[in-house]
Amino acid sequence: MNQMPTVLSCQHLCKSFPSDRKGETVVLADVNLGIRQGDFVTILGQSGGGKSTLLKLLGGFISSSSGSVLFHDQPLKGITPKIGMVFQEHNLYPWMNVEQNIGFGFKVRGEQLRNYRHQVRDMIEQMGLLHARRLYPHQLSGGMRQRVAIARSLAVKPDVLLLDEPFSALDIQLRRRLQDFLLSIWHDTATTTLLVTHNVEEAILLGQRLIVVGDRPGRIIEEVSIAASEFRNRYHPIFLALQRHLEYVLEHNSTVGSEHRPEQSISILQN
Repeated sequence: MNQMPTVLSCQHLCKSFPSDRKGETVVLADVNLGIRQGDFVTILGQSGGGKSTLLKLLGGFISSSSGSVLFHDQPLKGITPKIGMVFQEHNLYPWMNVEQNIGFGFKVRGEQLRNYRHQVRDMIEQMGLLHARRLYPHQLSGGMRQRVAIARSLAVKPDVLLLDEPFSALDIQLRRRLQDFLLSIWHDTATTTLLVTHNVEEAILLGQRLIVVGDRPGRIIEEVSIAASEFRNRYHPIFLALQRHLEYVLEHNSTVGSEHRPEQSISILQN
């Protein structure tokens, strides 16, 4: 079977920031990662461990201290409309209604409203926001605002969508609804997606690949394939086994022996 091409990658990526003592704090160290077209990758790590910094580097929002980021095999030299970003805060323009916010990317590109109006309308329908298209951000619930933010990024059909803990401020019921919503959008659009989270359950539920970033400094300490249907059910024994394993990895900030790995549970269930 032919593999899909690599869309976004980084090689020996490092990032340091100046510290108070005239030195440097190393946030990321020697990160190597390749994201193929159509992937849904979740990046899991503890708060403050550098995973959001990694996402900003991959999006061209900040530059690396060393190493490289490649987009379609070419060095990424800053932000591009081909890479969409959804932050923890929705960052919607308060003076624009839902329709105007979603269409903002087209406006920035200089397109005429008549040329993209139908695309914005289609996206609004897909997001279940038709009834709210004339409302402004302050009139929307938190979940609706995040849907608008996702729609704004997807409307211009980016090659890659980056999401930085977009549901972290939501209550658990709304968070779970939006997780299901995001998965359905990914299935419909096949947009290459990277989502950063510190929530283990969320990382398993949403991803097809799961990358664990350890801290002090941030580096990839584990990668797990989670494409199987068992990982879409938070109550499945295999899901729970992986959840326990990842919690252990995060707590100890390292890979662990095979006795803790979920494959043990998988093999038992298959026998």
